[in-house]
Amino acid sequence: MKILYQLKIGDFAPSESSRSFTKEGYLKCVNVRLAKAPQVRQYYAYEFPSLEGFTADQIINVYTPADELFKPESVASFSGVDATDYHPPKNEINASNWKEYHTGYCENVRQEGDFLVGDLLIKDKNSIDLIQSNERIEMSLGYAAVLVLENGTAPDSTPYQAKFINFIGNHVALVKYGRCGGDCRIGDEKPSPKGKKMEVKVNGIRFEIGDNQALADALKQQEDQLTNIKAAKLKVGDKQFTVGDELTAVQAVVDTLHTENTDLKQKVGDLEKNQITPEKLDQVVAERTSVVADATALVPGIKTNGCSCEQIKRDVITAKAGDSLVVAVLGGIAIGDAKPEQVDTVFRALSAVKSVSPSNAVGDALNQFQQQQVNVAKQAEQPKPSTKKEAWKQSF
Repeated sequence: MKILYQLKIGDFAPSESSRSFTKEGYLKCVNVRLAKAPQVRQYYAYEFPSLEGFTADQIINVYTPADELFKPESVASFSGVDATDYHPPKNEINASNWKEYHTGYCENVRQEGDFLVGDLLIKDKNSIDLIQSNERIEMSLGYAAVLVLENGTAPDSTPYQAKFINFIGNHVALVKYGRCGGDCRIGDEKPSPKGKKMEVKVNGIRFEIGDNQALADALKQQEDQLTNIKAAKLKVGDKQFTVGDELTAVQAVVDTLHTENTDLKQKVGDLEKNQITPEKLDQVVAERTSVVADATALVPGIKTNGCSCEQIKRDVITAKAGDSLVVAVLGGIAIGDAKPEQVDTVFRALSAVKSVSPSNAVGDALNQFQQQQVNVAKQAEQPKPSTKKEAWKQSF
């Protein structure tokens, strides 16, 4: 089912013309292209008041059929309409706002090929200056039309969701940019004087610029600068590249250097993190002293020299393998398969209960005396360490 809407829409369309001035100073633009058909143009849904089924920011492809735009009554409706600088409120010129927005008028509207063409007479000085300075070089139609919601495909295979029918012209607006595309603009088709054509080449493309020597010089300077930039050499490390031809290779080298720099920063961070400081050294010495003391108490005569703390702990646990505490903590895990944290847990548990384990008082006293004698003899043989660092070394 078709849904019809009666709307007034500003329909942007670029144009070109031949410009000339009247004796009064008005600007006459002949053969201005006002619109094109068949054509699909894009609109936002909010441009159609009360349109249902679309979000406000949704883009809708709207088709203008040639047989609708070029109907005799549609073409005739644009003859004599006002010209404005941009569109008036609500896209409508009427008796209440005509004086405020009128800058000239459009006449002699007709079809020429795929274009709706007309002649403009612009009377407003500001609007004339804007056209001459290329600030207003395109045209936008203001009209009423019926919007038919239907899906279809234009002759150029562009899909659309709606189409315009029954155009009624209201005004033509001067704008800077048009919706119809770059087919044409308000331009000056005055030809270059014969025998004074000049051609320049920019980036390998030839351009004809009439007799504008200043423009030719400027373009030549830009071309020379571009050539110099392309030929410039860039050195990265021990490699040299031509900027214009080897940007990809340069980027690859820069990426490699960046990766290597990131890896180096990570390694430096790890080294700083693991660096032995005096505080850490004190902590290591204290920890080893404690482990050796606990190990000797648990297994008298156990070897500690040349062994790491973890190895000492494992040897103690191995010696105590039948202890119920070891069995309870490891839960059947072989000592050789136990993780460092499990070994540490078992060792700490054994150390914690060693002082409350039942013992032979006489035997313990004798063993303690014998161990003290051995330690005294060993200390007499070794020079006294002068620093904590030396003491730590001798404990291994």
